[in-house]
Amino acid sequence: METLLENQVVEKLNRLLINYQVHYQNLRLFHWNVKGPFFFILHEKFEELYNEAALKIDEVAERILALNGIPKGSLKNILSNANVESHEEIMDASAMVKAIINANKVLIENLEELLEEAGKAGDEGTLDIFTSYIQELQKQNWMMKSFLNN
Repeated sequence: METLLENQVVEKLNRLLINYQVHYQNLRLFHWNVKGPFFFILHEKFEELYNEAALKIDEVAERILALNGIPKGSLKNILSNANVESHEEIMDASAMVKAIINANKVLIENLEELLEEAGKAGDEGTLDIFTSYIQELQKQNWMMKSFLNN
């Protein structure tokens, strides 16, 4: 892989990493603060989602390192470069679910851009790891939208 293309893949991976970190923190916050008639369902679901996000964060950071990059994880980098909105502690349950849907849309866009760059670079490793992420996020959004339609 050429250095310029490799750098562009690392840049896209760092964008994904930053947004996943904000998403993870929101999920933790939602888990802690959800209230109402769907508490038991959402409390458990939010925990499942933040555990999945934590694994993905680690996988993204490790891929950056494998490509000789530096994972951008400082709060300074996260706060100045995130596209996923950081949410307040107190929100109603429906707003939390809508926030997850919106964050997933950003992550899907990040992944599409990443996969495009990885394809240009001939980076089969990145393509192999991250192609399934889009399907998982699309499925999550379908489930979250179905929950809101009740």
